[in-house]
Amino acid sequence: MLEPHLVDEPARTDGRLASTLLVLWHGAGGDVGERSLVAVAQAATVEGALVVRARFPYRVAGKRAPDRMPLLLASARESIDAALALPNAGGRKLVLGGRSMGGRVASMLIADGLAAAGLVLLSYPLHPAGKPEKKRDTHLPAIRCPMLFVQGDRDTLCDLKVLRPVLRRLGSRAELSLFPGADHGMRKAPVDAIANAVTDFLERRVAAGTGG
Repeated sequence: MLEPHLVDEPARTDGRLASTLLVLWHGAGGDVGERSLVAVAQAATVEGALVVRARFPYRVAGKRAPDRMPLLLASARESIDAALALPNAGGRKLVLGGRSMGGRVASMLIADGLAAAGLVLLSYPLHPAGKPEKKRDTHLPAIRCPMLFVQGDRDTLCDLKVLRPVLRRLGSRAELSLFPGADHGMRKAPVDAIANAVTDFLERRVAAGTGG
């Protein structure tokens, strides 16, 4: 059995993200050690954030096939409760996010009313591969906090022609950080650039309190 959570403690108390609690989930076939999640966690803790990288139950059990969405959502709520109960979590602004499916779960929680100061979506799976008409966007307008989409322009699960109209409907709440040549796995995107995009977003839209 794997640990349900990895806690990345802040490296300093006076950083630009010292008021932030960031909870991140992995993608469907991945784990919390995925390179972009690690890079974001490291960069955020350097700036004072408390970061929790959370596993879904199927990964805790060592399985590869994802749980059904109701269980994913329920377990994510438990992870958030565990993060908020950490000794140095008090008074921090809660930000949710994750890679692919993990980001989608986080977005659904916020759309359902969970209070969060920001949402970070790494390779959001806007539609199944080859099926851009089957969009997973109906819940996104209900999200009122600032959102960051970190995407590759060759992502077969997020065609930019489909994403851009969604972003326009979301208005100033949503930002796009685009990586040319990167696919859904973002393997051609430098992880330090991904991490910088996230920490910059968190500083401007969450820590600084500029909101949506």
